[in-house]
Amino acid sequence: MFPPHALVPQHVPRAAGEPARAVRQLRIEAAKAHGFGKPRAAALMAALARVLPQTGGPVFAGIETWPGDLASDGVIFRLNAGLHALALAGREAGVLGALYRGGAMPSTFALEAALAHALDVHGGDLLGWLAHPTQTNEVARVAGLVAALLELGRSAALPCEVLELGASAGLNLNFPHYAVQLGAVRAGAATSAVTLAPQWRGGGAPEGALSVTAARGVDLHPLDAGLEADRKRLAAYLWPGETARAARLAAAIGIAQTHPPQVDTGLASAWLLQRFAEPQRRGVRRVVFHSMVLQYASAAERAAIDRAFALAGARAEPDRPLVRVSIEWRADRAAVELRIAQWNGAGNGGEARLAALCHPYGEWIDWRGLT
Repeated sequence: MFPPHALVPQHVPRAAGEPARAVRQLRIEAAKAHGFGKPRAAALMAALARVLPQTGGPVFAGIETWPGDLASDGVIFRLNAGLHALALAGREAGVLGALYRGGAMPSTFALEAALAHALDVHGGDLLGWLAHPTQTNEVARVAGLVAALLELGRSAALPCEVLELGASAGLNLNFPHYAVQLGAVRAGAATSAVTLAPQWRGGGAPEGALSVTAARGVDLHPLDAGLEADRKRLAAYLWPGETARAARLAAAIGIAQTHPPQVDTGLASAWLLQRFAEPQRRGVRRVVFHSMVLQYASAAERAAIDRAFALAGARAEPDRPLVRVSIEWRADRAAVELRIAQWNGAGNGGEARLAALCHPYGEWIDWRGLT
């Protein structure tokens, strides 16, 4: 992923009677979680909104004085990960453990008391989680990439070389080893331990064969599925009670241990220039994919990524096309959009077309296609 903003305290003026900055963001995230059908996550954030200003101490101060945007920096997600890590390690195994495991939903009083205790006793640990960007990179989102590749194959059935930005542990790079069900269309490895089957909405799913010649990714701080500490970090970023998602993550990690993905360490824009400078075989489509990544990049880095695409796109040819597949929040953060941009030197000059709307964690795809 991209680097977090430094934890440098700054004064954030607030009008009299206005809720704290952290409280406002927690309430927003609670409402979004409720809207996405995540009642445990909604309850957690609503309880934090009540408890954090009273007992949060340095954690509350760290969020309140955050120098960047709380939403785009995923600060609340980082706090959730810290709390989940405490539960997974057995350091807050009671109420929080039950909340995250999917056990009986605790009462509001019990949840608030458990959060107050965690904030008081483990504030240093939680600040450590705030200092690092999220590493979710939800595997289910890659079903959108598969749909995009099948859609692209309708006009020209070319094998694909896939590059991923913000690859984290590279679990999405193993998508050819996953079973993918897109409406009535099946793709990938039929007998895989990982099955991705988003609720399919909108137009009919594209059909065709999935042909991938290579897959490679980049991350500023990649994780290694072969390391126990990194596996625990990945698990911590899950929302409470998401047992199916946790099982899918564990299965994807198992596949990664058998088929280690290639993830380089580096800045996305510089890495892209290096990959684009490498020869592209004729008859192979070069596809760059990123999902829920750009929100962590600075404006300068996003511009540098766009420039890298423009330079490479100007050299694209019909039998050596370049494609960008993105699954990112819309600017107003009201929807997640799957967009496809193509460069081929023959009429496609990089216009990003909306191909689908998606659930943030890949639970459904509302398909529009490119036709």
